[in-house]
Amino acid sequence: MSATFGAPAAVGERAQAKGLVASVRIWCVAHLTRRMERVAMVQLQAMSDRELRDIGLTRSEIEQAVKGEFNHWPLIGHY
Repeated sequence: MSATFGAPAAVGERAQAKGLVASVRIWCVAHLTRRMERVAMVQLQAMSDRELRDIGLTRSEIEQAVKGEFNHWPLIGHY
């Protein structure tokens, strides 16, 4: 009879462990994303204004471009 009482607790512990693993995985992905964004921003900031212009950016647009928020063609579809 004690095995019957032990099973639900073990299931609950496994669910908590899965939740912890998922939380750690989400944190790791967010951390790596921030680090990659930071590296990209540093590399783009190191470029000259001419090099940035060649790829279609200005210094003020670097952060938006790295984070994927940059809308380079705002007038497309708005004839």
